[in-house]
Amino acid sequence: MSDQVPSLWTPGEEVLHAECRVYDVYKRRYTHPGDQRSGDFFIIRSNDWVQVLPLTTDGQLVLVRQYRFGTHELSWEVPGGVIDDGEDALGAGLRELEEETGYHSAQARILSWCYPNPALQANRTHFVLAEGCVKRSAQNLDANEELQVKLFSVEEASAMARRGEISHALAINAIFFLEHHLAEKS
Repeated sequence: MSDQVPSLWTPGEEVLHAECRVYDVYKRRYTHPGDQRSGDFFIIRSNDWVQVLPLTTDGQLVLVRQYRFGTHELSWEVPGGVIDDGEDALGAGLRELEEETGYHSAQARILSWCYPNPALQANRTHFVLAEGCVKRSAQNLDANEELQVKLFSVEEASAMARRGEISHALAINAIFFLEHHLAEKS
C-alpha cells in the first residue's frame, strides 16, 4: 500500500471527437507533472443529471421500468434525466417526475449529488426528494420512451437493489440517499 498522493495531471490540447444527442466526446491530452509522460484521454461532456425520489402521500416510492439500450434489458429506476440548459436541478427533477410518471409534488428538495463516472465525465447527478406525490396527469414521454410506473415500499425498493433487481448505479445511489435521509428523520 502506498501513501503517496497521486499527481494532478496537466490538461493540454482538446479537440471535439464526437457530437452526440445528449453529450459530446472530447479528446484531451494530459501530461504528468513529474515525469512528463503524456497521453490522450476521452472526456464525455454532458449537462448535469437529476434522479428523483418520489414518495406518495402514504410513503410509497414511485419507480419506473424501461428498456435500456446499453444493457438490452428492462431496468427498474427512479425517474430522472438530463437537466436542460437554464434549468436548475429541483425544477428539472419535478419536470422529469411529471413527464415520466404523471405524479406531482409540492414539497421537493435536493438531498445530495455525486459524479456519475469521474473517470470519463465531469457532470453531476443531483438527487431530489419529492414528498407528498399525487398522480395528477398522464405521462408525457419522449418519442423513444416507454415507461411502466409502479409503487413500492421503500423497504421493498431497497431489497430489490440488494437482490440486483435494481441495477442502475444512480438509482442505487438514490435509494441509498433516501434511506440515509429517512434514518436521520427517525
